[in-house]
Amino acid sequence: MLIIALLIVGMRKEWIRSDEGKNNKQTQFERHRKIKPTKRRPQISILRQPENFNSSIILCSTDRIRLNNVTHCYDQYAGEPSIVKYSAPQEVLSLRLHDFYNRKKPIIVNLISYFKHVPEFQQLNVDDQVSLLKQNIRILIPINYALLKTPIHSQFRYTHIQTIGCVNNINLHTMYQSLSNNFVPFVAFDPVIMKLLLITLFFTTNLLSTNNDTVEYKQLGYIKGIQASYAELLWLYMIEKYGKEKTVNLFTKFITRFVHLQTMIEQIDSIIRLNNDMQYVDSLMKVILQLT
Repeated sequence: MLIIALLIVGMRKEWIRSDEGKNNKQTQFERHRKIKPTKRRPQISILRQPENFNSSIILCSTDRIRLNNVTHCYDQYAGEPSIVKYSAPQEVLSLRLHDFYNRKKPIIVNLISYFKHVPEFQQLNVDDQVSLLKQNIRILIPINYALLKTPIHSQFRYTHIQTIGCVNNINLHTMYQSLSNNFVPFVAFDPVIMKLLLITLFFTTNLLSTNNDTVEYKQLGYIKGIQASYAELLWLYMIEKYGKEKTVNLFTKFITRFVHLQTMIEQIDSIIRLNNDMQYVDSLMKVILQLT
């Protein structure tokens, strides 16, 4: 039947090899394969270049491994501090600025520990590592808090603190709380998205639009490559799970809230600089960031 079908579509009968012919052809093929050098399959680079970005490609196996590594690493190292070290106050606490940030120390230390376990961070020059931590950690604190306090069992949900000694009696705790609450809906929707956004933003060389501090990174190109690779991973994850239209919508909402975060962090920085406890806060942050 196969021969008849092939003849019908125009294949000549003499083109069909006999069993002996097939065996001879197979022998020739095997001999040729042994002589011909085998081409090595190109290795998939973890840091894919931005120009190779293609949003139509779903997550490959390497992407899924990186995705799992990011989420599990965050849960392991940046998780909520134990109650022994950190507990939510039952009543309103009135804290001076350095005491306020000292209370945040376990949370910040855990977040730093998470970034230090990221393989790409470990490959950076020590000076670049310090610069990224110094420039970006304080800006990412509200997003980290949103990730920590969204679970219903979180101890952060009911904290009540009043910072004292700030200009115009401003309560920095309320400001931080409001900023983190802006990102809670994103965490509730999909915490994986926020964990990927967190690491993408961390590998950004200037998160504040009006930051006048010029930092010269020794591995600037490599850092940008890391950021691009995580941005691509985030995009592919969202496209695969939610589709392009919803992904664009989510990104638009996030960018709007992050711009607001940038503005508020700049205000917080100004308030801290005007505070009498500035020298104590500066020393404390150096200890927390392990810069001394």
